Amino acid sequence: MKFRKIICSAMAAMLIIPTLSGCKHIEKNDMFKVESQVSTSSKSNNESNSQTSHDSTGINLITPLMWKAEDKDGNYAYLFGSIHAGDDMVNHLPDYFEKAYSDSDMLAFEVDMSDVFSSITTDTKFLTDMIYSDGTTIKDHISTETYDSIVQILKENGMYNAMYDYYKPLMWESLLENIVIAKAGLSSSNGVDITLTNRAKDDGKEIDEVESMEFQMSMFNNFSDELIELMLAQYAEENAIDEQVREITNLYEKWKKGTMTAEDVADDSEIDVDELTEEQQELLEEYNTSMLTDRNSGMTQKLIEYMKSGKTAMLVVGSAHFLGDEGIVSLLQEQGITVTKITSPDQITVTEKQPKAA
Repeated sequence: MKFRKIICSAMAAMLIIPTLSGCKHIEKNDMFKVESQVSTSSKSNNESNSQTSHDSTGINLITPLMWKAEDKDGNYAYLFGSIHAGDDMVNHLPDYFEKAYSDSDMLAFEVDMSDVFSSITTDTKFLTDMIYSDGTTIKDHISTETYDSIVQILKENGMYNAMYDYYKPLMWESLLENIVIAKAGLSSSNGVDITLTNRAKDDGKEIDEVESMEFQMSMFNNFSDELIELMLAQYAEENAIDEQVREITNLYEKWKKGTMTAEDVADDSEIDVDELTEEQQELLEEYNTSMLTDRNSGMTQKLIEYMKSGKTAMLVVGSAHFLGDEGIVSLLQEQGITVTKITSPDQITVTEKQPKAA
């Protein structure tokens, strides 16, 4: 079974607790004395604006998926498909994005990544929520075989420390995802989310989050042990890391070209459901419901609230959330909202918004 998570959770891709080289023994209480080291490598607004988004022929270098949603009252918002890890190309967004960005009063993300960074480095409660408080360790929640395999992968990549045994699966998931990201030549600090968060802050735009750090953490922490086993065990399969590197590389190319489809991001697209046990089918349903279906509904309602507020919002969330029958685009259309794919700045007419009556 494969679970494609790289485009589903911004926080999982960004969360990195440093390995502590040279530490022979670490007490549980010592974890709170460790400062997390997170590199953002963000660009200033002026530096970002100096980057051209076109090649020598004037053609956009990348063309990620983007839509405009408009209700019957003329209220509208923009939808921009993110990917949570990238390279320098995220600083070369197309002209149609730039026009929509200029027209937007606010940007809404899954989580405010600058707040996540702050919490990782300063918030004791954040660290407390990341570890088991019932006296157990990760060894008590996954099989010995999976644990040994994952530890070996981390050791081979210089990322294992004994302290990680006390951390919940979100930490292990983040460490493994970042191995895949790094081997693909990408970086979570070059993800669309953190890049645009920094830019919007520099430009003085309002920022909101349709979920929250606490929400995403709770989602992971509430997964059953059986689902956790499947999620982590996939990394231990033969050639699994190399295969996932190929998959994320291919997915990133499709993100840049705007050719990503629902099949590309479906977690069961390569699974023969008939060959799964009843328990595995239930676990797959649990995962898809938590990671996509329920979240898509919440994000859709939040976007509708933005539209009714009279402000022009741009929703920037993982591309997977927009696609498919249960994606945000389809959910908006079911509520009578017109959704148009944007591929040219000529499709965007900047209108002067009148203040709503008191």
